[in-house]
Amino acid sequence: MFESLFDKYPFFRAVPCVLCMAIIFKISSLTNEQLEDFPHVWDKLAHFCEYATLAGCYAMLWTRNEWSKRQWLRVLVVGVLALTYGCTDEYHQSFVEGRDSSVLDLVADLTGGLTGGVVYAIVTRILNRYDPVPEKELEVDSTK
Repeated sequence: MFESLFDKYPFFRAVPCVLCMAIIFKISSLTNEQLEDFPHVWDKLAHFCEYATLAGCYAMLWTRNEWSKRQWLRVLVVGVLALTYGCTDEYHQSFVEGRDSSVLDLVADLTGGLTGGVVYAIVTRILNRYDPVPEKELEVDSTK
């Protein structure tokens, strides 16, 4: 169902990315006082999970057929996109009262981004094994 919706209206593929980036931006805008109940030990885990999710959203920009080709390259692309957004997020945090930028946060962002891409690649392989892309779609994609 979603695959056909995304094929009919390709701009919908960007909606999850925009929403995920907006949520990360909002969380980054919170001051330390507002994040008081959030344990500092889990900070890197939060970065990892946020950027793994963002990488999964970036991965949905491609169709399943496109993602199945050169998966390792697409994993690197979504990892770099996640790291790039992580850099802008750290820059934004440097202006928030009581917050600072951290290279370790960027490491967690990159690790999460690459992991999100790998998980998406694994899910795509499983889907292709048990629910292959119909031959009709393969012919249409090869003519483009």
